[in-house]
Amino acid sequence: MTKDALLGLLGAALLFALAPAAGASAQRGFAFGRLGGNIRPYTVSIAGDGRVHVSGPVAAGRMKLTAAQLTSLDRAVADARFAALPAMTNCAGTLPDIATTFIRVGAKTVRVHGSCVPRYAKLFTALSHAVKLNAG
Repeated sequence: MTKDALLGLLGAALLFALAPAAGASAQRGFAFGRLGGNIRPYTVSIAGDGRVHVSGPVAAGRMKLTAAQLTSLDRAVADARFAALPAMTNCAGTLPDIATTFIRVGAKTVRVHGSCVPRYAKLFTALSHAVKLNAG
């Protein structure tokens, strides 16, 4: 095999490997909500195509996100360094009857009991605003 053919094959393999990553954010979806405590749980799911599904005592004012809105959420996930957050954080001094909130991005779920993780709280707010969450 010649050097040019080998480089062409390597380039094609690299392009093939990176192509799925370019659309990965649109494929993974998001979910967020609350559970436990003395308040009714809810879940808001955002599918990879932007469709929004709500369960529990909340309503979403926006039931479909655009590609630009999904990209904005991807940016918020990166800014929060979501992948580096621990799976569970119990904030000191948080009473047991306070609900735990959660965010899922792709296969990773992060739960926080309390309000001691500012970058998590900022991402939770971004998700809530994106769907125009109305908690009643």
